Amino acid sequence: MAIHYPVPGFKFVVSLSQSAKSGRDAIYDASFQEVSGISVEVPTEDIQEGGENRFMYRLPQPVKYPNLVLKRGVVVTSSEFSNWINSTLETGFAQPVRLRNIIVMLLGDLNQPLMSWTFEKAYPVKKEISGFGADKNQLLVESMEFAYQKFEEVNLSKVKA
Repeated sequence: MAIHYPVPGFKFVVSLSQSAKSGRDAIYDASFQEVSGISVEVPTEDIQEGGENRFMYRLPQPVKYPNLVLKRGVVVTSSEFSNWINSTLETGFAQPVRLRNIIVMLLGDLNQPLMSWTFEKAYPVKKEISGFGADKNQLLVESMEFAYQKFEEVNLSKVKA
């Protein structure tokens, strides 16, 4: 049954595939508090034609994707995401970069999958820990950024089994 109302964006899971070739071997890591960077843009180049001042041609350029940003509270135990990020960022490219797919799945009120975004051939490019403050009563938050080749959006509420 199709959903015809806006769905809240606070119930989601994030998973990581073992390789960039498949998403069926996904490892779930649902402990993220925020996902951002789900965006695509087609930039244009403006070209003026000689002798004509009233208009210009706007030509499309290659598609651009911003980095995918995942945020969560810092935990002492390691996870598959943490291990992958650390092995990529801390080895100084002594080993080849391991490309993996990251899947973000939006869930409905009954935990049914509604939509999913698969970020293909992703790799970590940045890890940041929020600042410490003795005068603050806040959780320590880690932010992870990933570059990726492209993403695919699937509306799972329309998929029939």
